[in-house]
Amino acid sequence: MYKIIPILLLVLVACSLPAQTHDNRAKIKDYLGYEIQIIDRFAGQSITLIKEKQDFYIVRKIFGSGLPVVATVKYKVVFNSDYQITFSEIADSSSDRLNSSNNEVFLLCSEEDGISLYLNQLKIVTVLK
Repeated sequence: MYKIIPILLLVLVACSLPAQTHDNRAKIKDYLGYEIQIIDRFAGQSITLIKEKQDFYIVRKIFGSGLPVVATVKYKVVFNSDYQITFSEIADSSSDRLNSSNNEVFLLCSEEDGISLYLNQLKIVTVLK
């Protein structure tokens, strides 16, 4: 009986300690101001997380072959967690054509090996600039 008591105490102490899981991922806010290039079959695009007052936005630049930037779109950001945001609602756009195409839903995730971007649930090839 007396041999079981130390074992029970040890089990109780081990169960009461918090789990020592440490998340090594960077938080989305750690990417504030970084330009993330989207590699597509055209001239390319980029997105940048910005903060204006207390609100966060994604600025999307669409590059052209004859012009450095053909269009710019600013999206409102919704934080799902410290490691994931979604954006689809256009706050401002330099192009009427892009302003009317509000069917794109982006998901930006911070992962252990970097950052991932999804467009309508498809993973996009990106490079952190």
